[in-house]
Amino acid sequence: MSVAKQASLPAATPAPALAWGDALWRRGLERVVYGVAGLALFIVVWRLAYVYGWAPRGTLPDPLSLPSALFQEIESGRLWPAAQSSLVHYFWGLGVGTFLGIAFGLAAATIHRFDLLQAYLVRLLRPIPPLAWVVFAIAWFKVSHTGAAFVIAIGVFWLNYFATYSAVRSVDPRYYELAAAFGHNSYFARAWTVVLPAISPGLLSGVRAGIGQAWMTLIAAELLGVPGMGQEMNAAAGVGAYDAVVVYMLIISVVYTVCDMLFLAFNKWVLQWQP
Repeated sequence: MSVAKQASLPAATPAPALAWGDALWRRGLERVVYGVAGLALFIVVWRLAYVYGWAPRGTLPDPLSLPSALFQEIESGRLWPAAQSSLVHYFWGLGVGTFLGIAFGLAAATIHRFDLLQAYLVRLLRPIPPLAWVVFAIAWFKVSHTGAAFVIAIGVFWLNYFATYSAVRSVDPRYYELAAAFGHNSYFARAWTVVLPAISPGLLSGVRAGIGQAWMTLIAAELLGVPGMGQEMNAAAGVGAYDAVVVYMLIISVVYTVCDMLFLAFNKWVLQWQP
């Protein structure tokens, strides 16, 4: 074959690359198909439970009635104010709890005397559920965004505290020796060059868990009177409008899913150095 003919031939694509891409596409498609099938099966079982009365009559809404219930909540003017109110104390509680949890966890794991000082206090306070603080939140902050954010922050705090503490304790000591060899001997230098990069996967896992924990604590706090979607759910349940209750539950699920997807994108960007 002449050199000209050889030059005119298209370059062959490596077969392993094609096979890997095809397998990845098939795996993604399989996940979508099975996921949609699982949702459809859940709705079918739900519909059967409604039709045949597997739950006490009137307590389980018809899944086919949810779209109309959603439009009713929108038209009534209750949905958006409730969602906005929930988001205010959600993000404040999540932000404060995450920051303080990471800060205290980092300090406890890297400062020996501080760890000794707070060890028994942690054992004393950790078993107390966040909702037990609702009484004090109302007493101190009244029924307000601040009170709800306070309760949320407590639940988020402990997740981030222990995630950070465990991640720091798992750092290989040889990293500190290497940092000292390059002149990073101060506490803040070691924290910036060694600790934070090494613990970032575990730390971010704690933050992600806190995103979900904050929603669970928020709704429970709102059931006791704080304005938001939890309060609307409680009011709807009081008059037997269980379809409206499910509508708010689904909205919470959608908002959480969006927050989780955004955080996963951020997590991927931060940890792009990982193989």
